[in-house]
Amino acid sequence: MRQLFKWTAVFVILVLLQSCVQPEVRTARSVGATSEILVVTQNQEQWDGKAGEAIRAYFAQDQYGLPQSEPLYRIANITVSNLSEMFKKHRNILVVEYDKKLKEPVVETRTNLWAQPQRVFKITAPDADSWVMEFDEQKESFLSLFNQSERERLMNIYRPMADYKVINEVEKTFGFKLLIPEGFYVAKNEGNFMWIRKELVDYSQGLILYIRPYRDTADLNNSKLVYVRDSLLYRHIPGPVEGSFMSTEKEFVLPQSKVVLNFSPSYTVETRGLWNVVGDFMAGPFLAYTVVDESHGRLITVEGYVYAPGKDKRDFLRQLEAILYTFELPQKESDGEQADLVER
Repeated sequence: MRQLFKWTAVFVILVLLQSCVQPEVRTARSVGATSEILVVTQNQEQWDGKAGEAIRAYFAQDQYGLPQSEPLYRIANITVSNLSEMFKKHRNILVVEYDKKLKEPVVETRTNLWAQPQRVFKITAPDADSWVMEFDEQKESFLSLFNQSERERLMNIYRPMADYKVINEVEKTFGFKLLIPEGFYVAKNEGNFMWIRKELVDYSQGLILYIRPYRDTADLNNSKLVYVRDSLLYRHIPGPVEGSFMSTEKEFVLPQSKVVLNFSPSYTVETRGLWNVVGDFMAGPFLAYTVVDESHGRLITVEGYVYAPGKDKRDFLRQLEAILYTFELPQKESDGEQADLVER
């Protein structure tokens, strides 16, 4: 009897322990093509009507700075009745809903609701007009967060592929960090200027990093940023034929600059446009971020460019954007060590 009681007690303890240890709930990995948003509507009329028109006009507008027309995002649409478990795993979701009982629109945002990484936005409004008005208020923040989700997905791919030889050379040269995946190599390092390349059969991607002294805010206007860029490209990046060199396209697509708030804690200006090769026929898009490093009295520019003749280029450029967004200045000033600054 004692033996039976002993084994019964052990069994009860094991059952209790097993009930306390819950299996780990894992969030599914998100799916969806690069630069794609899934719009969920209550019916086809909403997609064909004012809400769908507003969504397409904003998210499907051309990405600035590309040599051919490509939208910011591809837009896919399904009705809520077709929102299966598979579609719930989409990385970027925008939900449209009308509810006549509401007096004013309601905005809901969720991160990693059904998958990871994932952004889900829902606007519920009394009617189409109020839905569109609320969308116009929220669309810039939606775009910023959808872009962040895209970068997170790409970096989840790149992070295990980090090339620490290149990463360490960047940090040793400039004193900042940039997560660079395998496939890139340092083509030129001049101390204040570095050219990093990835050369494949049908396309090329490149990173251009450089520093210069920071005097005042005039150094950050568009014309000055382009002037400095061109002077450095002329000196450091030759074209394929003698006398040719990389430059900034200023005739068909003008370079545009704007302040961005989510790139770095420091003041940052984003510049988008096209590069070309003077003396040859090569061209493509570029994306640059110029950061004010006040502790060292310098401007840091990190740039990515794409060369992919005959191919769409938006997603290649988005890949470089994800890499550039890993830019990180050290928390504390180093022991007086910094790369030499060259007067421009």
